[in-house]
Amino acid sequence: MEQKEFSCPFQRAFGPEMCGMHRRLHEMMAAPGQRMMPVIRGAGIPVDIRDLEDEVAVVADLPGVASGDVAVRLTGPRTLRITVRQREEEREGYAVRERLSGEMTRVVNLPAEVTDEGAAAALRNGVLAVRLRKVLEEQGVEIPIREG
Repeated sequence: MEQKEFSCPFQRAFGPEMCGMHRRLHEMMAAPGQRMMPVIRGAGIPVDIRDLEDEVAVVADLPGVASGDVAVRLTGPRTLRITVRQREEEREGYAVRERLSGEMTRVVNLPAEVTDEGAAAALRNGVLAVRLRKVLEEQGVEIPIREG
């Protein structure tokens, strides 16, 4: 098999040491049959998080993903986990492969405590929208105090 020449975009600015690290990273990510760590793979799910008055809204870009391939789970009062499971595509025949496939997980740290009551998630045109109600800071019923 012919070895392709590796070009380093960092040579001019950072020198040969950076090129060595870049080459090793490129080889690790492009090795046939190898998978990147799930944490790195989860970075492929970009999210926007909005802290609204009474809820937290999370929007994630999931182009080409069907709703049956997505799982959204509230794993704690301030933690949301988005998992995408896509069919692994063939690895042969690619000159360049940058699009991710397989399983990706993104853990989102929320800006406020939320509850699963009234939680809603929808996937439309490759955009996942999750809405979670905030936990009210003052809960319960106030008990009046009588004289005497």
